[in-house]
Amino acid sequence: MSSFHPLDTLFFILPFFVILVILIRFRSKNQSTKEYFQAEGSLSWFVAGTAMVATTFAADTPLAVTEIIRGQGISGNWIWWYMAVGGFVTVFFFSKLWKRSGASTDLELIQIRYSGKEAHFLRGFKAFVIGFLLNLVILGWVNLAMLKIIPVFFPGYDASFILIALLVFSVLYTSIAGLRGISYIDVFQFFLAWFGCILFAYFAIQLPSIGSLEHLKTQVPENKILFFPNGENGSLPWDHFLILLTVLWWSSWYPGSEPGGGGYIAQRILATKNENAALKGSLWFVIAHYFVRPWPWILVALVSLVLYPNLTEVESGKGFLMVLKEGMPNGMMGLMLSAFLAAYLSTLATHLNWGASYLVNDLWKPNAKGNKPDSYFVKLSYYLQLITAAFSFVLAVYGMDTIKGAWVFLLEASSGIGFVLIFRWYFWRISAWTEILALVLSPIFYLVYSHCFAIPFPYSILYTSFSSAFVLILSSYLFPETKSDILYSFYEKTKPPYFLWKGFFTKYPNYTQTIYDNQILVSVLGTMAGLSFVFGGLYSVQCLLWREGNLLWGMVFFGIGILGLYWAIQKSQNKS
Repeated sequence: MSSFHPLDTLFFILPFFVILVILIRFRSKNQSTKEYFQAEGSLSWFVAGTAMVATTFAADTPLAVTEIIRGQGISGNWIWWYMAVGGFVTVFFFSKLWKRSGASTDLELIQIRYSGKEAHFLRGFKAFVIGFLLNLVILGWVNLAMLKIIPVFFPGYDASFILIALLVFSVLYTSIAGLRGISYIDVFQFFLAWFGCILFAYFAIQLPSIGSLEHLKTQVPENKILFFPNGENGSLPWDHFLILLTVLWWSSWYPGSEPGGGGYIAQRILATKNENAALKGSLWFVIAHYFVRPWPWILVALVSLVLYPNLTEVESGKGFLMVLKEGMPNGMMGLMLSAFLAAYLSTLATHLNWGASYLVNDLWKPNAKGNKPDSYFVKLSYYLQLITAAFSFVLAVYGMDTIKGAWVFLLEASSGIGFVLIFRWYFWRISAWTEILALVLSPIFYLVYSHCFAIPFPYSILYTSFSSAFVLILSSYLFPETKSDILYSFYEKTKPPYFLWKGFFTKYPNYTQTIYDNQILVSVLGTMAGLSFVFGGLYSVQCLLWREGNLLWGMVFFGIGILGLYWAIQKSQNKS
């Protein structure tokens, strides 16, 4: 801090005061779990959607994007851009279903959709595995990013000690804020981090050793600025690209892009005011996440490739940070420190609250003896958040090397789960047993294909996904069905398309056949329009930046996407 200019210090300190003001204004004012974990279902679409974006904008994200670009160039970003497919599917097919379910967490849907002891077991098991174990992996790589970031801003200081202080601060304000306060703080933190990255990219391009975008282009290997992969010279292979777009989005569980929605995305959807807010909030999230944010990170990553061409794979993410040392104007260091802290704290706060909601609502509460007041469970969540933060610190320090590696591992190990998460809404024969089997099969198939047969990523996902889907479809006819009254209650509450549930009413004709069409055609066209908007927009920016490619076609797809999204939103909203 001694080398900071007064402007750096100001930009570093000021956001903490803003967070404090927001915390005082919007913190949870009662001790109910519905308020603490769901904001009483009162968030606007903009607050809910921006909070989703802020959570995915973690401190690790620019570093991971830098690792990708230094390895495979701009086209390597399709390893996460493909998730926009599942994102728009969630918007148009599932956001309103989630809101109608009335669940407090996405795991509570298990008790609404399934029956029997197997449903009780599944809910508790997933609460522990996702809310604690997988949450630790996510928080571990977020903390790992901060361990790489801290030495850039505080050379000579113990990064672990500073990280501990940040974790304690986050646990404190998360405990006080609840989901409502966290969401409003997330809005501020997102725009702070986004604005900081835009300025950083601008000044990085203006560095004397870079000069301009045109000069940057001449200094970067040609294969690094390809938008679409060609499979040559380290670029993402074409078949990998196709697998990502056609298979991975529906097969793998990944935080923020769960097939059919889920996790903290479902949490924010459930916290919205109504179905229209759920639809528009999730739409804003997908657009902001995949289209609005990426280019500043990409440009800085390319600058780092020019300035530091010889970084190892483990060090490659640091290239993003090292550019900060290259003659930035006064105040930029402090602003970027605030941006990274904002990204880090928003992600940490959401994951601590979300993980605690699973452990409290879906594991502890259903098994608690006696009638405990809500204040007991809220206080319990404080301790669980502290424990989670402590374990995530240990994992970051001793258990991880690269952020991208953690991403890929999670995608591979979960690539048999997504099928059930989507079709449990539509295929009535899927039971809790089917979902339990999916959780067991996915890592087993991954180990068999990836390790025993040495099938590399992403082909391992291809094998795991289709093997799991085949077994799961077969098992849904062999395992005991969910009780008919539970299925009918779920159907009436969430209102999925009737024609996909027709088999249920054929088998159980005593139930009233209320026909819900759920606008399948509108949902399909809305999804396609969204993808046209995002991918056409990304490609148009690519053409404008590098003055090559077919800008006209990019703008055509972008324009079609705008018109299509407007039409689909108008058709999808409830008019009442």
